[in-house]
Amino acid sequence: MAVVTGLAYRDELAGLIRRSDRIVVTEHSYLYDAYDAQAGKSLIPEEVVYGSLPLSQSQKDFFLATVDGLDPELQDAFAACIYEPHHRIEFYALDKRISTMAICFKCSQVRWDATSATPPWSLYSGLGALMREVGFSPERDWAALAEQHRGK
Repeated sequence: MAVVTGLAYRDELAGLIRRSDRIVVTEHSYLYDAYDAQAGKSLIPEEVVYGSLPLSQSQKDFFLATVDGLDPELQDAFAACIYEPHHRIEFYALDKRISTMAICFKCSQVRWDATSATPPWSLYSGLGALMREVGFSPERDWAALAEQHRGK
């Protein structure tokens, strides 16, 4: 019996990085950061972008090397927490967005529209390294950031 790994995911992501002529990383709010449970609505209905930047060539090279070096051990368990992505990576070719990846570091979950493959466990540490490389943080006090935004 063959051992199932996250090689397909890793290879698909590395291929997409190579094909992209622009990759944009964004750190943003999520609707549950400030939520009125009684009213059943977010107090920040529009996404607040805390930072967004296109990767430089050296950052793209860092991202590719990080992905190429991921341990392929397949993620075989998923947290039962609420998925709250605060990071997004958008991939472009010829000025057209070709793929989007939304990441929740709290739950270790990612939603990427370019694959149906299961990610390797190491994906989250690799994506965390990318976030730190560009000056973002995988974990922040998102509720406090949302509250600061509401006060403006």
